[in-house]
Amino acid sequence: FGSSRFGTNRVFGSTTRAVRLCHKLQMGGSATKATFNANQPSVGDPTQKSIISDPLDDLKFTDESFWKHLGEFKREAIYLPTWAKLLGVHIAKHEVSDRDDGSFVVQDVIGGYYGSEVDVTLIHSYDPDTNTWTQQSNRDPGLQKVDMTVCFRLHSEPHRLIELWVVNEFARNAGPAVAETLRWTVGGMLESLGKPNEGYEAKADQPSKDGSGNLVAQSSELDALMSPDEFMDSIQKSIKEGKASPNSVEFKLIEDSGDTFKTMNINEHEGDRQTMYTLYEFDKAAGSIKSTVYEDDSFSVKGHAHCTKVYKSPFVVELHLESYPKRHAGEDVMKGLGDQVQKILEKAEADAGSGGYS
Repeated sequence: FGSSRFGTNRVFGSTTRAVRLCHKLQMGGSATKATFNANQPSVGDPTQKSIISDPLDDLKFTDESFWKHLGEFKREAIYLPTWAKLLGVHIAKHEVSDRDDGSFVVQDVIGGYYGSEVDVTLIHSYDPDTNTWTQQSNRDPGLQKVDMTVCFRLHSEPHRLIELWVVNEFARNAGPAVAETLRWTVGGMLESLGKPNEGYEAKADQPSKDGSGNLVAQSSELDALMSPDEFMDSIQKSIKEGKASPNSVEFKLIEDSGDTFKTMNINEHEGDRQTMYTLYEFDKAAGSIKSTVYEDDSFSVKGHAHCTKVYKSPFVVELHLESYPKRHAGEDVMKGLGDQVQKILEKAEADAGSGGYS
């Protein structure tokens, strides 16, 4: 879907310049066909939130034409933004397989992603009983390993509406993007201490030193570069001063209880804005830092968290990302999916004007 996890927090925040796992339609001079509203009660279940369009009764298109063009679009390879291509990110492989039940599978391999390849699998299906198109994916927009489901639903009564939503399951990640976040963080703390930003590395998917068998992004030994206390103190100071994100345009320390505090940070990157409400929990005795991003300023619905462990002898830092189960129907999803739907509606209306959709 269209959510953007761009470098929202240099210090244990979202992945810097993550490739967005979405198809992006170039709108050009197209007229807006539908107006969408984020975080609305679902038509079928008011306890759930969805993105709901204003009534589309004046638009002339058939359900069959809408699903036909959406299906054609979903068979295309994943869209890669221009900046990613300039950095060498590319589609190394693109395959589409049709199934006997009418569903189909899109398998893309993205090359040049932090020097490695990432497999992306999307399963598309249509349920005529609920008039719903479902896209299941093994990756989130930042290409982390998160099972996600994107839904498009057409309603005809009492008004013609389009309903959209996204659901992700719990996942734990420690891949190349998380290792890159750790590398940026270590480098940022060295610079803040006036020390050379060199002499260290961060590796993805390493066995944790805690013996649990869980994988983490793990730094090399840092004893010769700085102390564990310097590292943790510098991180906390940088965050509280609003210096943790290079893309920040507005920052506020909402609540400060010492080692536990809340922030609001508005980040802007390549025209996209994202507001993040984050709870930071430092436990210096245990050598742990947890930064949990919430849906809004109520701090009631968790989105994801970066979990850090600092080992003192030898001095090594570990990091992993936790994504929490959540139904998404906010502004970021509305922008991504809404752009897709606008172009599909344009084509579906053109079919109606030409007298058919085949």
